[in-house]
Order: sequence, then C-alpha cells, then structure tokens
Amino acid sequence: MPMQRTRIAYRAPARSTGRPCIRPWARRMAPGPIPSGHKSPARVAANGAAPAFGDAPVTKIDSDAQVTAEPGVYAVYDSSDALQYVGISRKVVVSVNTHLESLGPDVVAAVKVGEMVGAGKEELTDAWRAWIESAVEVAGDIPPGNKPGATDWTSRKRRVAKQEIKLTPGKGVDDLTCSIGDLIDQVVKTNTCVAFVKGTRYEPACGFSYKVLSMLTEVNGTEFEVVNVLDEVYNPGLREAIKEYSQWPTIPQVYINGEFVGGADIVEEMHGNGELAAMLSSSSSSSSSSRS
Repeated sequence: MPMQRTRIAYRAPARSTGRPCIRPWARRMAPGPIPSGHKSPARVAANGAAPAFGDAPVTKIDSDAQVTAEPGVYAVYDSSDALQYVGISRKVVVSVNTHLESLGPDVVAAVKVGEMVGAGKEELTDAWRAWIESAVEVAGDIPPGNKPGATDWTSRKRRVAKQEIKLTPGKGVDDLTCSIGDLIDQVVKTNTCVAFVKGTRYEPACGFSYKVLSMLTEVNGTEFEVVNVLDEVYNPGLREAIKEYSQWPTIPQVYINGEFVGGADIVEEMHGNGELAAMLSSSSSSSSSSRS
C-alpha cells in the first residue's frame, strides 16, 4: 500500500472583515488513513484568553484538518479518543505537526485547541495549568505525556539536513558528455518540485530566494529539491543557463511536474491564493498513485 500524506492546514486568525483566511500549511507523512470528520477549533475572546477545556471542540486530524498558527493551548487525543497530552505553543500547528511526525497518527489522531492571539509565556502557562486541572477532573489522572519522566512529547529528533542537487561531479565543464542545458532538463523532469535559487536551502544568498524557499518549506516541508545557481564548482554556468532554459530573466525559478511555474512574485501570489499548495498536493498524489 502506498504511503499516504496528511496535511494539517494553517488557519489564519480572523481578519477585520470577519471572515477567516484559510491557507494550507504543511503535509506530514502518515502510514495509513486517518479518521475523517472536521470541526473548527474554538475561537478566543478578544483579550486573548483561552476557552475553557470543556468548551473547545475536538478536531480529527485528517486531510482537511485546520489548526491555528497562533499561540495557544492544545490537547492531543489518540485514535481511541483517550487524552494523551496537553501542551502550549507559540505556533500550535507547528507543535501538532511535530507530534504527528514523531509519534504517528495512532497517537496523534485528534486535537482540541484554545487559540490565544498575542498571548505571552505567562498567559500560556496559566491556560495550560487550567487545562491540565480540567483534564485531570475529567479523566481522573494526568495525561500520559504530561507525567513526570515522559519525554516523547517534548524531545525533538534531529533532522538530517537535505542537500542541494549538484549537476556535475565538480571536475569542470570539459569533463561533461552533455550540456548544462541537458542536465537542467533532466533535473526538472525527474523531480516533482525543483527550485533554482541563489545559495543553499538553509543559507539563501538573496531575499527573493529566501522568500521562495520559505514558502515552499511552509507548504511542502522538505519535499522539494534545490539547485544553487551560484555554485560554479558543481553547477558551472548554471546562473545564465537556467535563464536560457526557461526564457525567464530572473532567479529564483520554480518548476513543478516538469513545467516552469515562475519566479518569486508569481510563487508568492500562488502561495497567497492557495494555488501553490493545491498544485503540490496534486503532484504528490499523482506520484503516490504512479508508485502503487
């Protein structure tokens, strides 16, 4: 059975219009289907106070789940609806995604959230104490993840840095048996998403490259490739060759499914209206289907 992906979406706080702006956040790997059914997390009072533990509805973590990127207090439930952990975070969706990635969908199957826009450490801590007390009253015991000695929910695994694609072995242009243009074409057509940028994935060398890498990471985690156009050792002549290949005069450049998508401005617009996330989600689904 092919691996399935679960996305927890970023839910923006309400705008002055009174309508929330919903934007997808990031996809995480999950080894099987996750229970469906979505309820919106509880909103908060104007003063940033969290709703009471019992008032916050439970959101099943499925492909349509939406969790706020604002500060807040949250409670995580397993697939049998048993409370596992109560935590606080300055970006709740990041914390929940981290738990989902490290512990899996059987342990992190649902979440209830008390959003606390603009809350500081003291307010978050007070809200956490209140939720823990309420959780103990309901369940009769401290959640397993909050008990003394429990580290699964608070320790973070070190991630191996994903390296950039190198077009050549680094022996110079004269050692190549094909053109740089041919190598670009091969990279573009054999990878779902590729960003040609100035600098590296973790150390971009210009503001536009940083912006594009940040948006792709927000939407797709590390599930995209990066090629450094400034690396003259392994990518000689790439800075000009990529412009000729795409007939586009600027860098960075993003390609999805073998097609040129655009530069920083276009990618930013697509990110803002949700088109980028939809395109990448469709690409990932197609790739999974082709491997099954």
